[in-house]
Amino acid sequence: MLRTNQSTTDVDIAMALENEEGTFLAQKAGQSFLVVAEKGHSIASMRAVGQVLPVPPPAAADPPPALLLPNDGDFGYCKVRLDPRSWVALTSGLGRLPDPLSRAVAWNTVRDLVRDAELPVEDYLELAARHLLPETETVIAGPVLDFARWTITDRYLPPPRREATLGDLAGLCHVLLRQSAGPDASGMRLVAARGLIDSASRPDEMAELRSWLKAGAVPGGPDLDSRLCWQIMLRLAVLGAVGQAEIEAEAGRDTTAPGQQSAARCRAALPGPDAKQAAWAEMFGLDPSRYLLAGIAEGFWQADQADLLAGYVPRYFTALGDLAARGDPATARVLVRHGFPLHAVAPATLRAGEDCLAGAELPASLRRLLADQLDDLRRALQVRSGAA
Repeated sequence: MLRTNQSTTDVDIAMALENEEGTFLAQKAGQSFLVVAEKGHSIASMRAVGQVLPVPPPAAADPPPALLLPNDGDFGYCKVRLDPRSWVALTSGLGRLPDPLSRAVAWNTVRDLVRDAELPVEDYLELAARHLLPETETVIAGPVLDFARWTITDRYLPPPRREATLGDLAGLCHVLLRQSAGPDASGMRLVAARGLIDSASRPDEMAELRSWLKAGAVPGGPDLDSRLCWQIMLRLAVLGAVGQAEIEAEAGRDTTAPGQQSAARCRAALPGPDAKQAAWAEMFGLDPSRYLLAGIAEGFWQADQADLLAGYVPRYFTALGDLAARGDPATARVLVRHGFPLHAVAPATLRAGEDCLAGAELPASLRRLLADQLDDLRRALQVRSGAA
């Protein structure tokens, strides 16, 4: 792999070259250059001695590099697109790249391609299944699983394909649990356990989560702390596998502020119409606790309950406008940040949001938050149209 540094100005390039040696990829005015650096040389002297060269096509190099990964060291904020040869190398060997930072940049590149509807979601899921098994870094494995679970499964895939994908992710997490190794094996087991909790959907998986709660640990580790216990309780609540009494019992054992917020999240996640109406009343009531409100809002919207929640989606935007009109933009901001109906990827949701943005008297801070959510919704609609 050719290691690269992508910069945008002469100053950036000069700073990179001041204390570095090697070959760097730099960009200036839309053109790419290879910079062969020697310690102590400025960018001006590099040009003077002819050391700044146009980047040849990968096929013109002798021998051509298998993988050219721009921004390999994560030096800047940029989107990366690979040449065809490099893409083939990446898809076949992503999990074997020796540098964890290179793997992280590669996975960010793959996620960007999915978000921009340039890579089918199926390809991302296949890459995760192939390349997560040898992964040893939790900071890489966690985001890969989270993107697959929450963004792809709940937002980008058509609903009829959701159940099968949850099953595939649960299966992948089971394998990760069984074979976690390396210097942070316990951390990887924790990542796998969290992924399995969030992906559980079948009766046998729910029974497995219940057994973990009863034992106070995942077999082979980790032990369940309060956060893991509440994560399991939330998933079981969403699926209707626990009820109000079990949530209250857990809340009685965990009287901390985070415990009470988690209990509120679980109550709002229960799938019954009465539970949803009670949570809605708390979300848009006259004097909500903003700390509990974030938990209630996060629990209320669940992709597993899309049919039950369909009638609440248009009401959400009307209620936001009413909150702003009665002089409570702070509560409205919490409900946009934590309580946007992310799963409701449909043109009707976008139209309702755009009508709210155009017609309601929203303060600037609330308007920005809502505009950002709607931008993400447009992106999700574009990706989903390609996944249908």
